[in-house]
Amino acid sequence: MAGLVKHYQNTMKGIPQLSNNWGSMITLLDAVLITGFNYVPVLGLSKSSATAITATINLGSGHGFIDRQVVRIAGSTNNWDGDYKVLSADGASITVECTAQHPSVILGIATCFTAPADFEIVHQTPTGSLEPKRAYRSTDPESLGLILLVHDFCVSGAAATGAKFAKVGIVSDMSDIDTIISSQMPFNPVDSNANWGWDGTYHGWAKWYYRTAYYGASNTSLEDSSAALVGNSEFNIVTDGVSICVDTYTSNQLSYSIGGVFEFFDHSFVGKNIALLAYGLPNKVAQTQAIVNNGRTAITHQTESSIGYGSSNRNMRGLLWFDASGVENPTALHLPILLSPTNTLASAYSTIQPIFTDLILIDTNSAPRGVIPFLKMTTRSAAQNGVSEQGKYVNRYGFGLTSIATKHAILLERQ
Repeated sequence: MAGLVKHYQNTMKGIPQLSNNWGSMITLLDAVLITGFNYVPVLGLSKSSATAITATINLGSGHGFIDRQVVRIAGSTNNWDGDYKVLSADGASITVECTAQHPSVILGIATCFTAPADFEIVHQTPTGSLEPKRAYRSTDPESLGLILLVHDFCVSGAAATGAKFAKVGIVSDMSDIDTIISSQMPFNPVDSNANWGWDGTYHGWAKWYYRTAYYGASNTSLEDSSAALVGNSEFNIVTDGVSICVDTYTSNQLSYSIGGVFEFFDHSFVGKNIALLAYGLPNKVAQTQAIVNNGRTAITHQTESSIGYGSSNRNMRGLLWFDASGVENPTALHLPILLSPTNTLASAYSTIQPIFTDLILIDTNSAPRGVIPFLKMTTRSAAQNGVSEQGKYVNRYGFGLTSIATKHAILLERQ
């Protein structure tokens, strides 16, 4: 089915995990964006009538698919190949949304698996490389066609046992995985490797974290060099085949990191733009900088003094590819408009159905630029690590002063 939003979570069968091992993020992104996972033979398929718009697919026990995820069928010989949203799942079968034109049975040797987001790998390091790198690009013909470059390894000299993260950037073109031949974001012309290397103080620049140290208390501050907690991290990834939102619960005490790359309609020049949201933007953060448990994220939650690095930390941690005139010129983001009810109201909101509103991107000239998909502001204050409301959203809430803390959610569907 065209235009399906696809979401992925750590509890899905066969999905790679984000562990305390460098390279975990690239392994996960390969599965989510390129190959898919959990390949199961199709044993049979039926529709209640020839024109029914749902079908039941028999997969046998232990198939592992869940409600609301998107599966792909491949190998049919009668037009069943494609992507389908799971409406319900039981121990041996799934019911999917289809069209009245789909046949009542399936022919061929078909396989069902978790559908990837249909990006392509433009360049990559060889399989088994100890320094894994990927250059991903959306295959959607209406996308901007820019490259998401990801490095997921510890540069020699940096803290190998410390926090784990993927260094990320947006690139316009490359001749190979190690050679950027055009523009990139973020970029420092004085140090062209600032986003990717280690200079004794800064280990990269823009980062998506996936494993951090154990926090003994919610108000503790720890460095990236602190040993990361053994085990796997909970995560959610949402994508429409162009934009990607990555939400990771990196440790304990509500330690989480949210980032992503988002194409959106920029009202300032009436055209498409792309936002890279990542911790460390727009200004680099030292490996030895002490950071609170929920500080390593693109969306901030507390006052400047609470997060731990500079007075600009309440700004959105991200960059826009085009400036307000539509010219390629990385532009920083300002503090977004937040839903921040008082303590009393927050307590009341936490017990009712939350309200979601768009997250508005505002540049440092205080000009609203547009809204991005999947990330929303919410009136619900209660923190939540799992998926809620029948798999529609994940709720996040920052510790600190309730009256100013940001509440937001990651939607797993368009609505």
